[in-house]
Amino acid sequence: MNLDQQGRAGMQFLGSLQVYSSSALQQQASEDFARQPEAQSLAQEFKQDTSRAAWQARLDRVREVAERSKAYRFNRFFQRCVAEEIWVKAAAAVERKRAQLEPIFAAAKSQPSDKLKLNPSLQIPDFYRGVEWHLQPGGLDGHDLFGPMFALGILPHVFSRGGFAAVAVNDNILEQRREVIKQFRKPSYRRIYEPGCGGAGTLGICRERFPDAQLIGGDLSARALRDGLGMSERMGWNIHFRQEDARHVAEPDNSVDGVISYAVHHELPESAAREVINEMYRILEPGGDMVISDPPPFRAVPPFNAALLAWETEHRAEPYFIESDITNLPQLMREAGFVDVEEYALQGTGYPWVTRGRKPVKQ
Repeated sequence: MNLDQQGRAGMQFLGSLQVYSSSALQQQASEDFARQPEAQSLAQEFKQDTSRAAWQARLDRVREVAERSKAYRFNRFFQRCVAEEIWVKAAAAVERKRAQLEPIFAAAKSQPSDKLKLNPSLQIPDFYRGVEWHLQPGGLDGHDLFGPMFALGILPHVFSRGGFAAVAVNDNILEQRREVIKQFRKPSYRRIYEPGCGGAGTLGICRERFPDAQLIGGDLSARALRDGLGMSERMGWNIHFRQEDARHVAEPDNSVDGVISYAVHHELPESAAREVINEMYRILEPGGDMVISDPPPFRAVPPFNAALLAWETEHRAEPYFIESDITNLPQLMREAGFVDVEEYALQGTGYPWVTRGRKPVKQ
């Protein structure tokens, strides 16, 4: 199914605006930043002191320097416009397809499935409740057609072109996800769990690489899980989904040998990130691996790029972006008990950024 011509045109315009903003304008803004007298000293600071206490004042100075550039201000203005308008235009476009979509959803809901366990009484965490993540009106469960909005409009016409958040222009986000899955250390896995799966996107790629593994995804969003099950069933991925808090999952101790966490930790305060990592350590069997992929920490990027990442917190409904980017995930993993912990970039831009570790065989 495709959007109509009006829907495609609206989304394609936003995709083109995002590319222009994140290429020509952003390049000019970066050059403007480099010419400022504070640029070199800020670069040195980023390398010298990476403690939590130093970052907020440093980011305030970086933003002040970046905002001297007219190109930067227009770049950020256009980014905000795209971030808002993708949901407005995608919603209008899929509403015109509702008559065709509803029978598909109705058929999926009418089929009993042992692969989806919803929990209507689940206590939603305070840090999650009420947030309109990524500027999605009503949050992740705010619209029954968010799945088609993303699959038919936002992904193919906007996100696939890159140029948002930590993703560079023309980066292929699906190939990036495949590269992340390749960071699992072993050639095969028995059971893989994904906290905050948001659907079937990452686990579907796990299925490509690990055809015999049992795949389980957990998330707070009932809507995302239903969409994930629908995609999994259509694609034959055989993924199981559970509505649960990633800090307290239903998996028994030592029950999985792989955990993949994709683009989740930047949506967690540090306290929750610590709890999630501890919980994943609990469910991993000795010798099991955890792979985390998220935007790079501030300590790993130049000051100008840090300004772009920090901007996400206030302007794209990412309330924990700054906090997550100053959180030391390798340290949290080591404190949980993981060994062989390492972090690294898969591309020169710093994204995807991978942090991985292994539960030791001998406890």
